[in-house]
Amino acid sequence: MGIRKLWRDFVAGFRAGQAGGEELREFEEEQEIQRLGAQWGKAKTPAEREAAGLEAVTYAICGAKAEPWGPHLAEKEELEWSDNPGAREAYLIKRWHNPYFGPSRRIVSAEELSEAKKADSDRSLLARSLLSSLAWEIGELPSPMTVADLHKARTALDELIRFAVSAGGPAKDVAVQADRIRETVLLTIREAYAGDEEMLEKIEQADTYHKDHVRKFYLPIMAEIIGTERITPDEELVPSLLSEDPATIAIVLDSLPEDDRVVMQAAAMKLILRALEEGYIDPQLDKKLAVLARE
Repeated sequence: MGIRKLWRDFVAGFRAGQAGGEELREFEEEQEIQRLGAQWGKAKTPAEREAAGLEAVTYAICGAKAEPWGPHLAEKEELEWSDNPGAREAYLIKRWHNPYFGPSRRIVSAEELSEAKKADSDRSLLARSLLSSLAWEIGELPSPMTVADLHKARTALDELIRFAVSAGGPAKDVAVQADRIRETVLLTIREAYAGDEEMLEKIEQADTYHKDHVRKFYLPIMAEIIGTERITPDEELVPSLLSEDPATIAIVLDSLPEDDRVVMQAAAMKLILRALEEGYIDPQLDKKLAVLARE
């Protein structure tokens, strides 16, 4: 199905008041059931199985529109968000009271927040440690440095930048520092090949490709989707993407194969309709719809 036909169907359904309905409710329930099932399957300890079971029972009794209940759930005033949240805390912030996510995922517990902060802090400390080690290793390279040493350093810095961006929060400062070191390494490589026009051209082409194609994967949302330690479960890829700004949505969609992109666009439109049915109007709705309607 072409995206233009998909868009026409979307608009027609919305204007005719056919948005929502049984089909959308089934879509939402299917997403939630899949998530609960996956959560139960991943439970390793009796406590985790009990928590997963309680959430599943709550959902079965109260239905999709019900808010989860229990004394362990934090109210708005009880949550203390960080000024510069790491990736895991940022994902909780994204979910919190967000109509694009399933009802049970719009609630964040104090325990969840505490665990996320701890994990983010650990990753931030690791990023700083890796930067210190890598800077020391580069500083200890023999002088003059070989081109092979420089290429190895650049590759290690790229990996560190990607990791630091995926960690988010204070670790993003590590990414900035690592990127500055990377530019210095690249300058040294250029100096090493001074006078070799063919090699210099290849270096520039590689760096241009890096800036045009690789750096987009430094976006936090890309780390959520394809990172080695993904934060976003499969069933929440669409809600998470829709929660981003239109420019970021466009970058992610452009990075997908055509078939996957069309599926993502269709699922996103359905999710927007569900949110509209609940009375939520995204402040950037028009721009997001324009991105989703592109071929």
